[in-house]
Amino acid sequence: MSNIYIKLIANHPVLKQTILDIMQMKKEQGDNTPLFVAPKNEERPDKNWTIGVNIPQEANGWYSQAAFGATTDDGQATGGVNVSLKPNDASKSSTGGSGQPAMGGYKKPFPKTGTYGSYKR
Repeated sequence: MSNIYIKLIANHPVLKQTILDIMQMKKEQGDNTPLFVAPKNEERPDKNWTIGVNIPQEANGWYSQAAFGATTDDGQATGGVNVSLKPNDASKSSTGGSGQPAMGGYKKPFPKTGTYGSYKR
């Protein structure tokens, strides 16, 4: 499963200028973070999850989204936005008992046989 990229072009002059102003401000501050990231998922405040996008045609249809300012090949801002949809890693989610054990070791398929310190001859 790979990333999905969407290019949005601002067709209203005020929106285009707003995007250009934000990109210029971030450039002046040396900030290279996205213009937009998905908001926090308020249904799960105990987790550090954001609201994802579900694409049901994909094997694991949940994606995290972020938007970056679009630029030309020479680095000039266009006023557009490039949206990146990154697939969520299924192994990172808590799905009950699946995945690696907590300590990362091998879980033996047989039960323990008691303590060794109480053996008497």
